[in-house]
Amino acid sequence: MRCLLCHEQMMVKPTWRRIFLQEEGKLVCEQCESGFELLGGEQCNGCARVLEQKWTSETENGLCLDCERWQKHPTASQLLKRNLSLYAYNERIKDCVSLYKFQGDAEIGRYFSMKMKRAYQSHFQAYSPVLMPLSEDRLRARGFNQVELMTSEWLVPVVALGRTTGEQQSKKNRSARIHQVTHSPFFVEKGQISIKPLQKFVLIDDVYTTGTTVRQAAQTLIEQGATHVESLTLCR
Repeated sequence: MRCLLCHEQMMVKPTWRRIFLQEEGKLVCEQCESGFELLGGEQCNGCARVLEQKWTSETENGLCLDCERWQKHPTASQLLKRNLSLYAYNERIKDCVSLYKFQGDAEIGRYFSMKMKRAYQSHFQAYSPVLMPLSEDRLRARGFNQVELMTSEWLVPVVALGRTTGEQQSKKNRSARIHQVTHSPFFVEKGQISIKPLQKFVLIDDVYTTGTTVRQAAQTLIEQGATHVESLTLCR
């Protein structure tokens, strides 16, 4: 079996579990996987940023300075309960996400899907997953929604928000993104999401940057009656 990233041959030991349950072996070799930096240690309670001394010395409630600012936002402070991310957005995973999103390497999506599925089962199994959508223009240009592909093997009902066409968040600077937090480009398509009392939702996305996009999506769900929204992202 070859590594999905470097394409070098991997030695995979057969196991009875793999044989009888038809489980796949490792999709990525140890050398490539070592380039992915798992988030751990002391993290921000709001966005999963790894806290350093320069952050912790300025906060008393386990939040980084960015989340402290969100807490003081006049309208967005209560939109998102927290974000959980798996990896640091370093150069290695940035290259892989780019290869996956913009060059259509769907096989890498299978690898990320396995990791995200485990995180969902461990932390959000009682939550209803909601995908972050692409606009129709971007979906047409790319040919697939990378987040949808990452959840294709979860075996749980997954729904998606709708999205209007507009300028990509990645093309805006930080200040412009935060300023737009109350102008959500998302909407709930008729019949897609039925919100019940006490139902919890988790938004699924690939990258958490400023937190504006997931808060815009959370606002859309809250306007439909949701009271508890969190997010699960591949990296931040």
